[in-house]
Amino acid sequence: MPGPVDDLRRQIDSLDNQIHDLLMDRAELVLKIGEEKRKSKVQVVQPDREAVMIRRLLARHKGPLPKEAVVRIWRELVGAVSLLQTGLRVAVAVPDDHSGLGYWDMAKDYFSSVLPMQKIANPVAALGMVREGDATFAVVPWPADNEQNPWWRYLMDESGEQAMRIMARLPLGDRSRAGANPEFRALVVARVRYDTSGDDRSFLALELNQSVSRARIVDRAKTFDLIARSLYSHDVRDGRHTLHMLEVDRYVAPGDPLLKDLLRALESEGKCICLGGYPIPPVYDDKVGKNAANERAEPARKTAVSS
Repeated sequence: MPGPVDDLRRQIDSLDNQIHDLLMDRAELVLKIGEEKRKSKVQVVQPDREAVMIRRLLARHKGPLPKEAVVRIWRELVGAVSLLQTGLRVAVAVPDDHSGLGYWDMAKDYFSSVLPMQKIANPVAALGMVREGDATFAVVPWPADNEQNPWWRYLMDESGEQAMRIMARLPLGDRSRAGANPEFRALVVARVRYDTSGDDRSFLALELNQSVSRARIVDRAKTFDLIARSLYSHDVRDGRHTLHMLEVDRYVAPGDPLLKDLLRALESEGKCICLGGYPIPPVYDDKVGKNAANERAEPARKTAVSS
């Protein structure tokens, strides 16, 4: 005789069928949108739109399913349909140390399990694949200060609508506010125009022909409401100029007048350009595992005690 578990399983089977039907319907709609974008010559990949979608879903989410799982499910959908339909490929710069697997896993989480990915020995080579059209995206390690050959300096030579620019940060979300800078972070670079998602960070590259202190750069940026999150510097071997990459809490559009204003405020000849940016990651602040189970059980215990 069927019991309560069998009834619940039948309900789950029915929901699975409904979910599958909706997934197939969604895939068809995404294909149609992609076709319309190509007809109108609209950029197919839109990281700002994807960030807004994720934030909307997380804002309405409730129940025991972890927020991180929701994000990974939707990223799988985006990768399997929105990206796969255009034949895109990913070059992942995998460091030759214990951290290599972490970068590969972050890329898989973001681009899905079906998008073709290739391991590359170093970030400059990964950028070269994007430049030559052999890859659409390059996943490169987070910058470090005083690197011998920082990959981001090669983005400074890019210009125009098809310039390579930073478009996303990995991992896509943070598991707590206290861990806003996880152990492994990476950036995604592509020939994609980065537009604002409404809550973003940008990377500004400065090429200065005279010595300017890092504190002065941070201070002058602040006068333009550009709050520094990080600053990475590189002394060019010819000794005539220095390069800096400044991460700021703000969206900076290409050609924004404040780029020239900042350069003037630093009283140095050179250039200041935006190398792209990324949506500020969501925080998975919900409780999972035993903590979540204990929290759900607490109201029941209180009810039992009061009765």
